Amino acid sequence: IASIMNRVRNLKNKYRNEDNITDELNCTKISADTTDNSGTVNQIMMTANNPEDWLCFLLRLEKKGVPQMDVNLLNRLIGRYSQAVAALPAEKHSQNESYARILVRFAELKALQDPEEARDQFHLTRLNCKKFAFVHVAFAQFELSQ
Repeated sequence: IASIMNRVRNLKNKYRNEDNITDELNCTKISADTTDNSGTVNQIMMTANNPEDWLCFLLRLEKKGVPQMDVNLLNRLIGRYSQAVAALPAEKHSQNESYARILVRFAELKALQDPEEARDQFHLTRLNCKKFAFVHVAFAQFELSQ
């Protein structure tokens, strides 16, 4: 039994490592679209539609500028984060760290436009993703800044 359990553990580790490599390749493939990104969004939504792909896509989109300085980028990011939140049901993903990071960043971006909407978004994030400390820290930092 111990030998079988050890073999199962080794197989799990092997496939987990292959999944990580696949995720990195997917992330690179997803980021290749530099137009309006609608093709990328459709690709994410039609395939796995998971928080990891969304987060990777959104973070790459953020690297195109500084949202605090570029209103157009800020509006585009808020729109894409809103799309991601709408595409990912909270019931299914509330225990996922990438999902929690998407919600936190969405609230932080909203804070640049409308602090009251951001506060509502933070409350929703804290309600859905209670187990992640960074969610509560981000909300506390937001409250402190207000």
